[in-house]
Amino acid sequence: LLFIHRGLGVDSKPELQRVLEHRRRDLLIKQKKEEEEAKKLQSPFEKELLKRHQRLDQLEKEREKQEDHAPEFIKVKENLRRTSTVTGDEKAA
Repeated sequence: LLFIHRGLGVDSKPELQRVLEHRRRDLLIKQKKEEEEAKKLQSPFEKELLKRHQRLDQLEKEREKQEDHAPEFIKVKENLRRTSTVTGDEKAA
């Protein structure tokens, strides 16, 4: 008992700390299992939707890169077209 009282026992961590670590570890394991099950339960339709979404994101990023490299006068011309159609629509209404 003296060894345990002085902290020289086998377990140097307090019981509360051991319990909390055990709960944390169990919670992480449970979350990982849930994530794995969610991935397994994806239907082929959901997988195709995810692939399409990723492909569209990639195409949009490529388009933005191309627009960044476009000359300034092309950007201004596109902006003028947008404003002219908006003002033309307002006049018609």
